[in-house]
Amino acid sequence: MHVSSRAGHQLMHCGAACTPESHADRDTNAGHSYTANQHVSLTAGVLRSQASSKRRHNTSAGRTIPAILAHAIYIRPRKSASISWPALLQHHSPPNLWLPIHLLPHLCPRRLKDQYQIEPTARERIFEPSHILELSRQLWPPSSMAAAGYQLVPSRDSEETCVSEGDTKDAFKEQHLSTPASIEGTGVKSATRRNRRFLLLKAVVSVLLLGSAALAACCAYRSPSFQAVWTDRPITPYVASSAAADQSLVFGVGIGDVTGPVVEVNMMGYASLPQTNTGLHIRLRSRAFIVGSAQAESPSFRARLASRFKSFIPTADGAADRWIFINSDICMGDSALRKTVVDRLRQEHPGLYGERNVAFVGTHSHAGPGGFMQALLPTLTSKGVILQNFDAIVEGTVRAALRAHDDYQARSDRIAQGAGVRLSYGKTRLEDAHIQRSRYAYEQNPQHERDLYNDEDQDHDFSLLKFEDLAPQHEQPASAAGFLSWYAVHGTSLYENNTLTSGDNKGLAALLYESAQQPDQLPGQNSFVAGFSQALVGDTSPNTKGAWCDDGSKCDHKHSTCSNSKGQDRVQTCHGRGPAWGHDEYIDVSPTGSYDFASNEMIARKQVDAARNIMQRDPESTARTQDEYDRMTMLTGPVKSVKMNVDMSQYTVYRPDRSRVKTCPAALGYGFAGGTTDGPGAFDFVQGSNKTDHHNPFWDLVKGFIKNPGPEQIECQAPKAVLLDIGEIHKPYDWGPSVVEVQMLRVGQLFILIVPGEFTTMAGRRLKRAVSDAIVRAGLLPEGVQPIVQVSGPASTYGHYVTTEEEYSVQRYEGASTLFGPHTLEAYMDVFSRRLVPALREGARDLPVGPQRAFDIQKAWKLKTGVVYDNPPIGHAFGDVLEQPLLSYPIPNRANATLFGDSPVDVQAAPSNISVTFVASNPRNNLRLEATYFEVQRYSDRGEWITERTDGHHSTTMRWTRTNELHGSSKIQISWAVEGWTQPGLYRVVYYGDRKAPFTGKISPFEATSAEFYLV
Repeated sequence: MHVSSRAGHQLMHCGAACTPESHADRDTNAGHSYTANQHVSLTAGVLRSQASSKRRHNTSAGRTIPAILAHAIYIRPRKSASISWPALLQHHSPPNLWLPIHLLPHLCPRRLKDQYQIEPTARERIFEPSHILELSRQLWPPSSMAAAGYQLVPSRDSEETCVSEGDTKDAFKEQHLSTPASIEGTGVKSATRRNRRFLLLKAVVSVLLLGSAALAACCAYRSPSFQAVWTDRPITPYVASSAAADQSLVFGVGIGDVTGPVVEVNMMGYASLPQTNTGLHIRLRSRAFIVGSAQAESPSFRARLASRFKSFIPTADGAADRWIFINSDICMGDSALRKTVVDRLRQEHPGLYGERNVAFVGTHSHAGPGGFMQALLPTLTSKGVILQNFDAIVEGTVRAALRAHDDYQARSDRIAQGAGVRLSYGKTRLEDAHIQRSRYAYEQNPQHERDLYNDEDQDHDFSLLKFEDLAPQHEQPASAAGFLSWYAVHGTSLYENNTLTSGDNKGLAALLYESAQQPDQLPGQNSFVAGFSQALVGDTSPNTKGAWCDDGSKCDHKHSTCSNSKGQDRVQTCHGRGPAWGHDEYIDVSPTGSYDFASNEMIARKQVDAARNIMQRDPESTARTQDEYDRMTMLTGPVKSVKMNVDMSQYTVYRPDRSRVKTCPAALGYGFAGGTTDGPGAFDFVQGSNKTDHHNPFWDLVKGFIKNPGPEQIECQAPKAVLLDIGEIHKPYDWGPSVVEVQMLRVGQLFILIVPGEFTTMAGRRLKRAVSDAIVRAGLLPEGVQPIVQVSGPASTYGHYVTTEEEYSVQRYEGASTLFGPHTLEAYMDVFSRRLVPALREGARDLPVGPQRAFDIQKAWKLKTGVVYDNPPIGHAFGDVLEQPLLSYPIPNRANATLFGDSPVDVQAAPSNISVTFVASNPRNNLRLEATYFEVQRYSDRGEWITERTDGHHSTTMRWTRTNELHGSSKIQISWAVEGWTQPGLYRVVYYGDRKAPFTGKISPFEATSAEFYLV
């Protein structure tokens, strides 16, 4: 390898036959010359180099060898030698060392800190990923390196494994990846030697181009120098993370409207073609929670500059000591959505938010519009991608994140003036808000393992992270600013026949809590933010009365089928029943004429009550309570996040018994088409169909027209009978995911696992145990302190389901939807415990981003047509009132009346239903984000009309109907179920529409008002 600081960085690869003299060179400008014999190979995503000790050098002060490093390339030795830091430092007097940003994470901090203290000469953090501009700085004095003949040996997973001489059986060393960004263990084929040299040269050229651009932009700006200062005592090296146990924390919360098109779009979740939305129940929101270190510094000039070079973004950009958790009222997270959000946040706040620290999680509502997924298969029922919905989710999510950022900054200012914050964690048991919907699969897990949990087939823990503000000197009681909670229950309270856009039970729970906390604020305008997120959701159901056949008999335990009139076993008439089922009183006030809206409110209110139970606890007085379900644990310590992408189509897991297993390309089994008891499938598909079971040969024929799996795939996925081999279908683009995103967020004792799918109860328990053990082994917490591990998903990439191998064997819906084969869970356990957990250590190296599938949402399959035009019916104008309200309505005689109540007795005080119908336009003309389609207004004592209800309230609904397809006419019905606490007075309904003109396509707003009515 030849390096010349005078002419810039030049890289030459020398084969094994090179002699030490073959690349001798003198650098007169640098004041020294040397001879080197370098063997360079790009293996497992790292740069391994071995230098001979035969070098000539000039020991002039300050003269050093330029470093050739790239942000995605790491220094790693061959096994033949290892460094001895004391010997190196004793060979010469303490040298001045220039440290590029990616050097220290790959050295052994445990050895380095015995002799060095790292101090910046300017007040900037020195190991941010954005310091790529420093890569052309000087590295080691040749006198120290060459004369001693040492090599750098980095820690692979932790500080405890600095020298990995005997690690010959580790598959990590044997895998040869094609790019430095490829992750460890993915099994990608190795690049040729020529490609490796080209890739390395490309990285060096990129560094030079970036440095040149920086020089032109900075003009007289001079990068600060960083020295390693000799010390007589061991000092921990400074790293840009918040690892100090006594540091204070900062948080910020924000909310944004992500309601996409509420009509004419297939809804996401049930994959039912007839389920196209026709209106709105409640608006969908993204809720953002930022947690960071109060000691964090603003991004440096170089971080902001580097962010402008979009083609050279660091592998793990974003502040190491800050993270943002986004909980969105959509069915699941998605890679394309997340990437777009991250790009926007990176542009708004360079150096703060990026790949490392943005988590994007869906509440798993099955009542929102679809068409926002990157993979083709989930968008088939929505006729491809719906860009209007995709953009709405991005806009609202970014808005929520930016509001949380502003809140974070304002709170930081208050902390500087003496205020404080407190983060605490608590949990309670909530047993009657969910049920195990795949008990037969759960029973396949070993009895001894089930006994560990008293054979409880669900995780009943309702967990909550509480955010509080503290006044200076505790002059006032703590003030709650919000919370983020986790509880496992599917977003399927609203049935498949519901066509009103809604956040289901999680979105409704958040709305109810926020409205109760700030009753004077309209939905979406609240500063208190309540997050209700998912946990081990895979095999849960909100239909707590269980699955029943239409004739009143129980469904088959194994297959969830019922016998039809022909004596055939089918899934269509086996359906879960919610808590309101059977009480016909609820039907009269239900927008869908079914029990599901009442059941949805009941499940939501149970979660609200659980959250309120925890929020009412005092963290100081309950901190030492023995009962974990009464205790609040105050969180103190580091804030950190790590993330990587994993190719799950061929991930190899090495078991303790030296055997190995691997995952498979994504595939869905026949049991997937059987659906669940929340949403039964079609035709003659049933749950619990593996490759040994008889199935209709017609579907084999249909499958053949799409793609037949090969023998290797069939063997790998066994005992799954593959129906859709989506991982091997890439036209017109990927039908399913291969690369998934995994992430961990840490604040003190709390570790949040951001998982790309739906983990079943036992699968999640195994993952939590594995991660908890890994955290203890890594020494991330003081001795005796147990980690709090929380699973949250489906997030980022939607990888469908994750079951245990035992559950997978019976191929019910969850097992048939476990994409990557029977060892999927083992792969995730390996990734989290052996890759992500060690990366949380202080001074640990940044994880490579890993493989990424290129995807342009603009080029995705889009068959859904837009609005053509709007016309009023003949003889009418836009906004004409077709149905006026009555002159007066009674207010329910109950101060605490709810929409449906909790029992049949409550329904006797059912609210009055007010309904108004207008000549309408298509709501898709304007999504009215952060606004409303209508208002219910009250005439105040001051002679003004003030807004009392909007389309964001739980008590209002909006249903749109196309009255003439050819003519383009439609109507809209606005309903309000009056609550018991409503103030008497004079009211009216105001409708806001936007019409699209024929021919010109111009969209124009209009406004209409109903007749006035009284509430008495």
